[in-house]
Amino acid sequence: MSDYTHFNKSLIDDLSRINPISNYFTPVWDAVFEAGIKPRKMLDIGCGNGVFSVYARQEAGAKLYGVDGSQYALSQAALCGYEQLKYINDFSFDKLQWEDGSFDFCLSKDLLEHLVRPSAVMQEAHRVLAKGGYFLVHVPNHFPIYGRLKFLFTNEIDTFGYFPETARHEFPHLRFFTSENLVSLAQSVGFFVEHDFSDFFPAIPIINRVPLGNRVSRLLARYSPSHFSEAFTLLLKKL
Repeated sequence: MSDYTHFNKSLIDDLSRINPISNYFTPVWDAVFEAGIKPRKMLDIGCGNGVFSVYARQEAGAKLYGVDGSQYALSQAALCGYEQLKYINDFSFDKLQWEDGSFDFCLSKDLLEHLVRPSAVMQEAHRVLAKGGYFLVHVPNHFPIYGRLKFLFTNEIDTFGYFPETARHEFPHLRFFTSENLVSLAQSVGFFVEHDFSDFFPAIPIINRVPLGNRVSRLLARYSPSHFSEAFTLLLKKL
């Protein structure tokens, strides 16, 4: 992963505009904490500038460790109070630089879709987690029903406009998941799905403008994430 090609500095800088204590991912953390799960020693795999891990440190007292393929991202994450940050050349082929069972919690947010071999990160997360540890993984869903309709009329794979200024031949997302596929991948390396939080990201426009619309959209996203969620978010457990 390169600072200047696949994932450039401007994308890291965009993350700096996100409030680390109150953002669209904060409710997911709250749901994790409400389930009685408090990370103690947490590895952020593909940490970027660290903005999505700060809340776990503040609310749960987690000691944060991070790894990324961008030296620039790591320089920004260093400002977020990580205990240790490491560089990795290629998540698809290089092992994480920690021993087996080193962590009780791992996070991978918006990483797997960038990789040639997302299974490698799943396997490495499983390896560095202690028995009974948790892995919170989040990936976008480009093609819920709403995304498929947009693709039908625009022929654009970036159905939600994540990278509007990126040419199609340089599009940063390489893998496109369904909920079922992500669950299957997780189970194939030995994870159990503890919670599915994909309903936090419903992708049903207009319905939210009517009474009870948000509740209905959440129910639909819970019933069929592949059809009605903009992202898949799973809390996995190493048995």
